Amino acid sequence: MKTRVLAVVLALALLPAPPQVLAAATDARAAEPHLLIVGGLGGEDYYSELFHRWVETLAEIGSRRLGLSHDHLIRLEDAPPPLQDSATAPSRKENVLGAIHRLARRSAPGDVVAIVLLGHGAARGDRAQFNLPGPDLSAAELDHALGELKGRTVAVVVAAPASAPFIDRLSGPDRIVIAATSSASENQHTRFGGHFVDALAGEPADTDKDGRVSLLEAFDFATREVARSFETDGTVRTEHALLDDNGDRAGSRDPGTEGGDGYLAARTYLAAPAHGSGTTAGARALALDIEARRLVDRIEALKRDKRTLESDDYFARLEGLLVELAMNRRAYRRLE
Repeated sequence: MKTRVLAVVLALALLPAPPQVLAAATDARAAEPHLLIVGGLGGEDYYSELFHRWVETLAEIGSRRLGLSHDHLIRLEDAPPPLQDSATAPSRKENVLGAIHRLARRSAPGDVVAIVLLGHGAARGDRAQFNLPGPDLSAAELDHALGELKGRTVAVVVAAPASAPFIDRLSGPDRIVIAATSSASENQHTRFGGHFVDALAGEPADTDKDGRVSLLEAFDFATREVARSFETDGTVRTEHALLDDNGDRAGSRDPGTEGGDGYLAARTYLAAPAHGSGTTAGARALALDIEARRLVDRIEALKRDKRTLESDDYFARLEGLLVELAMNRRAYRRLE
């Protein structure tokens, strides 16, 4: 078995590395889009690298696919790449709050301002926090900062454990609040963030085929993929995302467009119509890149669990994932 896996690894070495590409979406109703991406404190190498991939992918979408200008896209990370991007700064609390202040000055009433928090979180009672290097960011502090964005449609995605209390605190008029969990007791690492980023890529989540992905479509796609990932792993699902956009401080697991939660999210985009899904070949290449990233994430997760698995089982799973990745890259090269 090890020999077969080694052969696959050698074959993969001849293939181009999976690009860190993904797509997202941001649009306003005849308005300017603004996006703040925050990568939280990883705590250990695996999560630091995972959150970095999510942030990097979403940032690339914002600049390349969505056409967001430098002053409309802010990226903050736990450990930003040195000198690679002058717009990237450490995701310390003062920088997050400062970034919201800058977006308030740069945006105008009617614009859409999206804030995506990707990382870990914790909660005690109704007090929720997003983990950052240094002091954490509380839901109350975030709510206070959002007060500067009156007149904008504000979307906040808290892709973190124990994130449900953020809905109660942030809910309000013209606000879309998405939390990765339905309660503070769902406090294990969440998968929602990666799937939400995948959703913003375009075609797979674009159920009405209008070339754009609404926040409701992104939420629905990510929720389905989270459920499927737990089913595939054969493990108990430990997260159930919520969406609130009617200001009643009660999120819904299954929002819709017929009243209640979902009406505003269905009409809010993170990409203008001009930044649609592009050509069929381009959409296919993007889908392959998304799948490649998922496979890399699954390989890294399997490597972390190696000590808990029988040797033959581990190498069998690893071989299967490596073969899938090799086939993915072959299909990508054919498109090129």
